[in-house]
Amino acid sequence: LAALLRQASSGASRRPCELFFAGEAAASPSGVTAVKGSPPAMATAISTAMLANTGFDKRALLHGRNAKPLPEEVDVVVIGAGLLGLMAAARLKKNGHKVAVLEQRSIVGGIWSMYANSTSQVNSSEGGYNIKDLLPEGSPRKAADNRDHSTAAEILKDIAALGDSLADVIYTRVSVAKVLGTNGDYTTVVSDLNGRGGEGVAAVVRSTGVVLAINDRVGLPRPLRVPGMNRFSGVMADGTSDALSGVSWQGKRVVVFGMGAFAVENVRTALESGASHVTVVARRLGTICPKMIDYLNFVKPWDEQYRHDPLTNIKQMKCWRDCYIKSGAVAPEVWPGKVKHDGHTISVSDIWFVAHHLGKMCTKVGTLESMVEGGCVLSDGSFLPADIVVGCIGFTRNTTFCEQLTGRTEVMHSNYLDKNMMYLADAEIDETAFNSFFGSSVLEYAKFYTNTYVQAFERPDALGSILWGAAVKRTPVSLRKWTQYIAVAQELIEKDTTMRGLAADQVRERTKHFYRTMSPEAFLEVNRLEWEELHERLNGSPVSKDKQLPYLFGAAPTWCAPPSEVLG
Repeated sequence: LAALLRQASSGASRRPCELFFAGEAAASPSGVTAVKGSPPAMATAISTAMLANTGFDKRALLHGRNAKPLPEEVDVVVIGAGLLGLMAAARLKKNGHKVAVLEQRSIVGGIWSMYANSTSQVNSSEGGYNIKDLLPEGSPRKAADNRDHSTAAEILKDIAALGDSLADVIYTRVSVAKVLGTNGDYTTVVSDLNGRGGEGVAAVVRSTGVVLAINDRVGLPRPLRVPGMNRFSGVMADGTSDALSGVSWQGKRVVVFGMGAFAVENVRTALESGASHVTVVARRLGTICPKMIDYLNFVKPWDEQYRHDPLTNIKQMKCWRDCYIKSGAVAPEVWPGKVKHDGHTISVSDIWFVAHHLGKMCTKVGTLESMVEGGCVLSDGSFLPADIVVGCIGFTRNTTFCEQLTGRTEVMHSNYLDKNMMYLADAEIDETAFNSFFGSSVLEYAKFYTNTYVQAFERPDALGSILWGAAVKRTPVSLRKWTQYIAVAQELIEKDTTMRGLAADQVRERTKHFYRTMSPEAFLEVNRLEWEELHERLNGSPVSKDKQLPYLFGAAPTWCAPPSEVLG
């Protein structure tokens, strides 16, 4: 039986499954973990076992002082050892360019190492947020498939592996003060904090190119601060950086302020951990999409201009709209004219719709006015009883850092600030960004634009006019938007054969990865089962099929190419 179960699981995904035998037995089958006792005790044992591998020791991200001295000259300086900086360095190093990655902290990983909660999951399908292709051959993480909507631990393990592969070019505790120069002749002025006593030692690094991989969209978290917080008898904390680690959600009334990705993740954590009810309060309603919608945006076939079939888009949108209608969840105010509010992203969550259907959560438009002993007073004067209050009201923008370092207040739509100087950072995801082959994934954007950087560095005569020429459109750094660099990506694909091939390779290999790890038919099977199980998990007891929120995506695999066409 165990062998048959494992065989059935492998048909849905190559990710390893865990089998448990519940009840009294003389011996459990080989490769199966026995759990005994009362149903709650068995559930706890299974949960503990499954969570055992989801933790991550951030000390693995530490990089001590580089044994080599800070170089005086390299081909390219990469500022920032976050995920995008490491990706850029990996591309450049693979192509034989001398690179130095400068990081002011002692660890790599950027905002993933700073703000992610241990319970966080990626707000994107696994195949659309994946760096396995950049890991060196022989790395154990290269062969380890992550789960769909990967956990923070999985992403951090991959980042650690990528950082280890670049250890010889990473210089931590090096703070960049200024980038001087123009037109491919740059001097980066730094303070090296690795000197005696930790005192900064001034140094300069000359280079032909600079990549500023310093985060734009996510600066410091905005704290939730109102009068009366000291009177509140429950738990109140920001929803980042494991501030709520160790909190018991069981049976609690939870209020989450904000409706971005961190807010939605805290909703999931609260509900999956047994909260009795969650209320989300936001200034305006964000857009939430079911997992299947996000998956389809990556795997459906593209035409030569990287557009999906309009007919399947309409069918997809109808299913999405029906999820809102049938669940009782409130759609964003901008529907149907726009998919989302300007400045918002789209969060991915199935539990959002199932929880609304079961009456386990609701949303309100408003802001927090003050706290009292038993809960929250909103801006309209209404009162919300609460045991736990979570603040997820966004992050400050970090655009001024680029301006301070470079002295430039405008950026070209191509992400370039000057010849061979790229601002490789996330930007505002505006309305039409979701129709591109990037799929709103910052990693897919970075994969394309790190390839662009390498190609332009090696072939400036061919690509310079498109990327940093006088005719390239410019915008203030603070007003960068996805559609700006999507348009330049399309121009590169149309005008340059090599870039066209690299884009095609990126989409083809990504689609193959999706089909290899979770084909449309397999994803449907697993997603439908998860959808049904969510009802029982949130309700605390079985929910008959006729009382469940209908699963609306049964036809989705017919909108995708057959596996034989993708995998050969």
